[in-house]
Amino acid sequence: MHNLIFHIKFFLLFLNKSIYKKILNLFLINILLILIVFNIGCTNSSIGSYSGIDDIEENTISRIGDIPFPKGSRLIIGDSLIMGEGKNWSGQLSIKVPEDKIKVFNFYIRNLEEYGWKEQTTIRGEISVLNYLGPNKRVAIITIAKRGLISSDVIVSVSPFTRDFDEALGDEITETFLSIDE
Repeated sequence: MHNLIFHIKFFLLFLNKSIYKKILNLFLINILLILIVFNIGCTNSSIGSYSGIDDIEENTISRIGDIPFPKGSRLIIGDSLIMGEGKNWSGQLSIKVPEDKIKVFNFYIRNLEEYGWKEQTTIRGEISVLNYLGPNKRVAIITIAKRGLISSDVIVSVSPFTRDFDEALGDEITETFLSIDE
């Protein structure tokens, strides 16, 4: 008799553990399903409307209508600021170019005039600087620095100026710095 009671208690205990495990498994499965549904609900609902940072870069670069970009240029959006678009934009672009500094420098020297920019000064050095006057009374300063073996960091800064440089500063520079005392 004692043996039978022991077996009944053991069976009830085993049955309870079995039921406990089933309930626990169902509970965990439900929690997992809830988390999956919640995660899917928090993702972007229109999958086709945004396909990644590359599209933002492409869109941003395409908004700039008067500055050429070397092939393979990559805009660093977090380090860039653009106000306006087309040929009336101003701001600062941070660009990574997969070419060495000399090729990038030569690219801008050869191509900027085709976009309406007039060269003012250029400096080749550790950090090369190009200074241009452009359409719509704007100035562009382009700095090019070496980044690794075959890539460059380029910063293109474009801003409006209030007076025509040739009229406002040309005579003043000539009188102040280039005058010859007889």
